Order: sequence, then C-alpha cells, then structure tokens
Amino acid sequence: MSSCTVLEDRDGCPDYLTVDFTGTDKSIKEWQMWFFNDNGDMLLKDTVFRRSYFAPYVVQIPRFNNVRCLFWGNMRGATTVEERYSYDTYIEKRDIVSADSIYFFTGYVNTAGERSYIKVVPQKEFATVDIYVKGWVGSDFEAEVFLQCASSGFYVDKEFGSQGTSVRAGVYDIGSYYTHFRCRMLRQMDTENVVLKLFIRDLNIDGTLGNVLVDKEIPLGEHLFENGYDMSKPSLDDIEMEVDYSYNKFVLKVSDWEATYKMFEEI
Repeated sequence: MSSCTVLEDRDGCPDYLTVDFTGTDKSIKEWQMWFFNDNGDMLLKDTVFRRSYFAPYVVQIPRFNNVRCLFWGNMRGATTVEERYSYDTYIEKRDIVSADSIYFFTGYVNTAGERSYIKVVPQKEFATVDIYVKGWVGSDFEAEVFLQCASSGFYVDKEFGSQGTSVRAGVYDIGSYYTHFRCRMLRQMDTENVVLKLFIRDLNIDGTLGNVLVDKEIPLGEHLFENGYDMSKPSLDDIEMEVDYSYNKFVLKVSDWEATYKMFEEI
C-alpha cells in the first residue's frame, strides 16, 4: 500500500467573509458596502437589504492582510452618490431637502485566511433638529426655517466636502402657541458656520406673502460649540431649539444639557 500528500496552493482562492448585520434595526432599509485594500483599490461593492439582516451574509473577497470595510446605510431619495469606485466616491445631500437618516460603520478585517468575520455597528451620521417657534402662530403669518451648513456631504472614506448647503425645515406640528419645525442635518467637520435662519412674513387676505416681519440669523454652531456639542461623536446627538418671541429668548437643548440666551428682534 502506498500513500501520498497533496499540498494545494490556496493563495489565489478567495476568503469567505461573514458580515454580521444582526445589530441593525429594520428602520435602516439597506446597506451599501465598499471593501478596499491598503492601496485604496476597491475589492468589492455590494448592497444588502433588510430582509437579509438576520441571516449570515457571506461574500467572497480577495486575500489581504488588511481590508478596510466601509458601510453606508439608508441612502434614499435625499442623497446622491457620485460613484467612482474609489475613496473619491462622493455622498451628497440633494438640494435643500432634509437629509436622509444616514448611518455609517467602518472597520478592518484580515482576509488572508479561509474565513473572516466582521460585525456592523450602526452609527448616526445625522442629527434630527427640532425647532419650536413660539409666539408667532395663526393664519396671519407665514414662517420659514432654514439650517445653513458648511458641508453638503462626504467622500466614502468620510472626508468632508467643501461645498455648503441649506436645509429647509418642514412644519411637523402646530400647537395652540407654537409651530414645530423639523429637519435632519448631516454630520459636519465641526460646528463652525452652522446657522439657523428664520423668516416670518405677513399673510395677505388673498393668501399671498406680505411684508417681512422677522429676518433673523441665530449662530447655532457657536452655541453648540460653547456647550460642548461633539460633532465627532460616533453617533450624533439630536438637537432641540425654542425660539420664543413672547419672552425674547432662545433655548437650546441637547442630550443632558440646556442653555438659554436672550434674544432681541426689532419688529
């Protein structure tokens, strides 16, 4: 009886990478996945939908010691993607609409063996901004709220773009003494140049817009900075504001702190 040993060269075979999405809430409708080697060359691009979050998602990927994995979730109608199959791929908020509820995750994995594993942990790339305008409610006035930001989006490796953008906050609710506006702001490089713009106009009898009663800019970014708002936090905190013309004050609330400022407006 004779025997032999067969030594197979496996270097050219792919690694089987298991991507674990079990920590992803179903409110995130899909993930865009990009995988890059150390040179920044794209190895694989794929899309995973929420029906696949609770089963092992396995992809074949070339063998490298250090693969950078980038995941972007919930890029919907308010987001445009300029695809370049590299780190130059640009993700941008469209027009003046409220940003999508975008989530991000990045990690590194060694795919030099037969099998590898990475778990996706979603991180909020947006802040929901609630603005309560008090003291100007009723059919005689029309209010508009805009949030001005320094950057309209990111490159896929999370470097920031330099083009500014505005977000128009929509009416979310109307109470007996306030109008509640809401929008979503994408992560910025820092809080500098984040400005809240508020316009209040007369409404004429025929429904057309009349005189501008209030044209105010609030340096929101300065107030966020002085109160320690962290734009580099893995998941951004939401922001709540009250602009109260009855008491001439501006109230800013984030997480576990609140700040009040005097506000003067000549009408």
